[in-house]
Amino acid sequence: MILSGVKLNNFRNHAATEIGFGPGINALLGENGQGKTNVLEAVSYLSLTKSFYAAGDADALQIGKDAFAVEGGLIGGGGEVAHTVHVSYTRDPPAKSFLIDGTAPDRLSSVIGRFPLVILSPENNAITFGGPAERRKFMDLTLSQVSRVYLDDLLEYRRVLRQRNRILTDARLRGAPVAGILEPWTENLARYGGRIAYRRRLFVEEFRSFIRSAYRDLVPATEEPEMQYRCGFNPGGAADPDGLTSALRSAMDEKRGEELRRGVSLAGPHRDELALTINGIGVQQFASQGQHKTLLVALKVAEFFYVRERREEIPLFLLDDVFSELDAGRAARILSLAAGIGQTMITTTSDAVFGSSIVWGDHHRRFIVERGTCRPAA
Repeated sequence: MILSGVKLNNFRNHAATEIGFGPGINALLGENGQGKTNVLEAVSYLSLTKSFYAAGDADALQIGKDAFAVEGGLIGGGGEVAHTVHVSYTRDPPAKSFLIDGTAPDRLSSVIGRFPLVILSPENNAITFGGPAERRKFMDLTLSQVSRVYLDDLLEYRRVLRQRNRILTDARLRGAPVAGILEPWTENLARYGGRIAYRRRLFVEEFRSFIRSAYRDLVPATEEPEMQYRCGFNPGGAADPDGLTSALRSAMDEKRGEELRRGVSLAGPHRDELALTINGIGVQQFASQGQHKTLLVALKVAEFFYVRERREEIPLFLLDDVFSELDAGRAARILSLAAGIGQTMITTTSDAVFGSSIVWGDHHRRFIVERGTCRPAA
């Protein structure tokens, strides 16, 4: 996948910015607060239909403006298939338009995975530092880009979970009866939850070799990362989706009284954990700052190669302010990797990090970002 260029109008602090990207490394250079990350944020709209950075579309709208627009040219299939993607948002009334070659997709969710993208930014630090929800998000985004079935199941699971929780909350607060009402939602939650749990477990088994390989490329072999899927219910000996569905249904039956008292669903994939360790020691509790950063980079590099293999398409690779916390050796290894895997967009305050390893020209390009403008570097 190659992004030939992007146009930003009234997007964050970019009033009217147009950039033509090269197929290799594209360095966005500038001081903090000048709009470098905003360019990557706009790129994420083209692929993910939303920002990787902001909670809502209105947050990306330039102050004082009524609408923003982002447009990009995406080339996939080994250069054989080209698309124009246009995203716009209006404040009043709040509305978002997403067009591929002038046509709106049936659902925004159908876009996910069509133009694969991997992002490494400070926002991802919570994957290794934060709670289980952040690691579930990591699994979900990775799997959603390679499996439409998984994404559809996940969206349906979330819908059923919200409704089931409403019923439980009503029962707790108002004594509303649940007999005959809760059971259909329990059945659907178990059905979709069993399929999600099965696919997440399989993902972790498949992903182990990718994360180990990526980590070895960054640090000596004295450190060994590991990941373990911890199911949000007792799976027993279940090894397939039907068995996991049955196990989840039993877990909800066992917790029914407590669920009614607390007004919330207490078993299911929404309570899963992805446990991360280095040399058998828990990352959240005991890893050093350097180990956290290295593991995060390795997870994202592994995600890149996993998505590439499963989608048979090279993802765009976005690196936002990655090098400020890495030593020179690890930064050099990441750059060497980035130079050979496909199109990469990197934000940094100085091109000194690249040294003489990158030859700038048509393939690898530099841009100066300043006060919401972007121009090619001399």
